[in-house]
Amino acid sequence: MRISILLILILFGSFSQKVERDPRLVGRWMMLFSLDATGGVIKDEFYQKKYVEEYTQSGKLILDPNFLMDDMEARGIKLTALDYAAIPTFDWTTIDNNTLQLDYGALGIRSNRYGFLGDTLIFGYSNGHTRYLLRVK
Repeated sequence: MRISILLILILFGSFSQKVERDPRLVGRWMMLFSLDATGGVIKDEFYQKKYVEEYTQSGKLILDPNFLMDDMEARGIKLTALDYAAIPTFDWTTIDNNTLQLDYGALGIRSNRYGFLGDTLIFGYSNGHTRYLLRVK
């Protein structure tokens, strides 16, 4: 009897956990720059492009279509046009207002640390890189 009550409590607790979304992330963010693990600016094909990504209240991440086109071109795929209806969106949640979890579907879930400095959003990655984004009003 004790085991069944314990099992019910565990199942109830796992299904009743509320999805967290830090409201400070909601909005549009413009990419400023990225730094490598030594603090040097990463001057790759995305440098100074000012891509905008949006985190919605409903938990969707919407990427900048220009970023997608540039990313595909960097991978050797040349596009003349992009079907905007085909732009993927990803689900996001947060943990303890300092870890962002992005659900990339079949590619899995990735977690990154984040913080704020004024109106700047800073992501920290496991490889030591950091990315800086400015809130777009």
